[in-house]
Amino acid sequence: MFKYIGLDIGSKTVGIAVSEGYFATPFKTIRFEEYDFEKAVSDLLLIFNKNNFEKIIVGYPLNMNGTKGHRVDMVDDFIYLLVKQFNIDEDKVIVKVDERLTTRIANNIMSDSNMSIKHKKLNKDQIAAKFILDSYLNQLKK
Repeated sequence: MFKYIGLDIGSKTVGIAVSEGYFATPFKTIRFEEYDFEKAVSDLLLIFNKNNFEKIIVGYPLNMNGTKGHRVDMVDDFIYLLVKQFNIDEDKVIVKVDERLTTRIANNIMSDSNMSIKHKKLNKDQIAAKFILDSYLNQLKK
């Protein structure tokens, strides 16, 4: 069904967005115990089994100056488990996209809306994943 899946990976959540073409849609947030990436990848497998994604777009949390920090190591660990569990070729399937400020942008957009605080907390990760996936889709358009 969907061609692309976007992931915003955190230590306790994975925000998910999906796309069939040039427009990303927030999809779901997976919640798990801190750093229990095996559970998160297992939950993702259920979503992957229902869809045939061509690419997995992963937000890559570079520092503001463009260097790699500890959050990048966390995302790399998650990608390693994803590649191993799904038996995919990382170079062909996974695309890392600079995600600087995506969560802040998602929070700002939700702050400008009339969403409740509870609704904002439940949706910020999948909205950040939407911005990550939108960034990739915009690159495809060029």
